[in-house]
Amino acid sequence: MEQKTELTRNNVFSMRSMLMVIALVGAVTSGNLWLHQGNPPLGYSRYTGYGFSIDYSQLMTMRESDLGGQGPPTDSAGMVQWSRQDKELEQFGVIWIRLSSNVDVIPERVLDRFFLEMGLSGTRIGERGELKIMAKDVHEVVYQTFTVEESGISIPGMIGSWYCRASGKYLMLYAIHVPDIYHPEIISQEIETIWLRHLAALTCH
Repeated sequence: MEQKTELTRNNVFSMRSMLMVIALVGAVTSGNLWLHQGNPPLGYSRYTGYGFSIDYSQLMTMRESDLGGQGPPTDSAGMVQWSRQDKELEQFGVIWIRLSSNVDVIPERVLDRFFLEMGLSGTRIGERGELKIMAKDVHEVVYQTFTVEESGISIPGMIGSWYCRASGKYLMLYAIHVPDIYHPEIISQEIETIWLRHLAALTCH
């Protein structure tokens, strides 16, 4: 009889211990998640400035400039560009323009302005695709495909534009992709996926 009672006590103690361990692990995990909520994924860094934030791979190099690519950016206009080049080439960037409040501009015209600026800087823009519209958070994004003509090769890209009410700026996100820099004639089939991934990592504020 004594032995049975002892076994019962040991079972109760074991159950309490297990519940305490589970509760402790749960508390540590919850605390960990709370402490790291909103942090970029492992292997990524976060850029914050000029009215937006975006997560980017630490394998990419970053460059800030004005729209002409010659001087530093300002709060009124500029761009941040990320790129990597190993076997493949991937580049994306965020461009911002603050326009006068009395100017009625729509995202399509902001895209036209972007392509005009690129042309003036010496970049040869080829075919521009059909304009499409999608939602990004509470914003309406106008986007299209395009090509950059370089040494007889058409490099595929995608760009979108929207007005961020929180910052009072027009933002543009572009991406270009060459799957094999040794065979650039191979057309990228991933450009839309890549662009959408960067768009999902971008928040304007």
